[in-house]
Amino acid sequence: MKSSRVHYASLMSSLLFAISALIFFAAGFILGLSALIALLQGNRAAAQASVLFGAMSFLGSILLIATVVAFMKYQNKPAVEVSVPTSASIWQIGAGAIGAGLALLLGGLIQDNNNINWLFLPVLTIPAVTLPIWVVTGMGVKNLPLDSRWRTWSILGISLTLAPFILFVLEFLIVVFIVLFVVIYALASPELMVEFQRLSSQLMFIDPESEAAMQILAPYLTRPGVVFVFLTVFSVFIPVIEELIKPLGVWLFAGKLNSTAQGFAFGALSGAGFALIETFNVSGQTAEWSGLLFSRIGTGTLHITTSALMGGAIFTAWHERRYLRLIGTYLLAILLHGLWNAGAVAYSFSALLTFSEQPGDHETMQLIATSGMIVLVIVLFAILITSNQRLRKTLPVEHQNDSLPAGNEPSP
Repeated sequence: MKSSRVHYASLMSSLLFAISALIFFAAGFILGLSALIALLQGNRAAAQASVLFGAMSFLGSILLIATVVAFMKYQNKPAVEVSVPTSASIWQIGAGAIGAGLALLLGGLIQDNNNINWLFLPVLTIPAVTLPIWVVTGMGVKNLPLDSRWRTWSILGISLTLAPFILFVLEFLIVVFIVLFVVIYALASPELMVEFQRLSSQLMFIDPESEAAMQILAPYLTRPGVVFVFLTVFSVFIPVIEELIKPLGVWLFAGKLNSTAQGFAFGALSGAGFALIETFNVSGQTAEWSGLLFSRIGTGTLHITTSALMGGAIFTAWHERRYLRLIGTYLLAILLHGLWNAGAVAYSFSALLTFSEQPGDHETMQLIATSGMIVLVIVLFAILITSNQRLRKTLPVEHQNDSLPAGNEPSP
């Protein structure tokens, strides 16, 4: 039976998702025009613009679905009260993994072919990005209860819109603070101002992405003070902010959660949405397309796992007053995220050292950083799977082999 109560939260959600979808479609339209112009001019940037055109259009399409589902909830349509199944079979997960591998392989073969990469990379980017995230998420939430379609799509929509927007603003403020600090410090040091002026004059007529620019910048970027700032920002400040905001949808629906398992599943979904938009945003780097998207599988696993842990802890804090568990889980998520980012920073700076005159075995440093990140991905995946198995044992018997059955009562 339909509820006569007006559901204003779903109306606000539908407006948020609709506006965001329009923004993505508008960005995709502009990028599509840029790709067409670059193609007509014989510019190599055509592939980059066309990949981002496909990415923005795909994200807009997802948000369009979320808009429709949220608006149907506002209209009290019973179809959106049906629970979302999470019982993906082994062959489905295997097919997803194989599909992702094939997309990455084919894309890697054509990414440097400017005659066809602009046409095929946008198509291959969709499965290369979405399938790994779907596989990891599917294994993490397997047979755990999600909820109604509208709530599930709302949490996914929030992870693609409100959460990344808040994070962008906060991280932008961090960058502004650092820039202001550097400017004030430079103004107080005449020698440093002279050095900055000399550096800017050297870079004025050089491509900032060229090897010559790297040779000029490397001695400055690899200074201990600069490395310390980057490590502090990316291994401390960024994880502190992201691990709090990524599961924003779970925070907003915390009072409606039914179990730790459901909080965990919604947290994984939040991390998946964030990983999706983050990976699509960098997918236009066609020169490193296959390697970049392959490495992003690890980043996606990180986001899904840490947000899933936070989602479960949010439920226990909200409903069971277990605040210490939430704090401990939050600190663990920060630690895991910080270690991952530290590995990425170490790899990047070891690569920069090849352009400088500083001594050191750069290849060994890169190997250590890469090996550490691989081990961390294995640990993250193990945490995700073991947490799933443990939480499934806490569910009622009728839910241990399947997700919650479809319900027809409207959720509050």
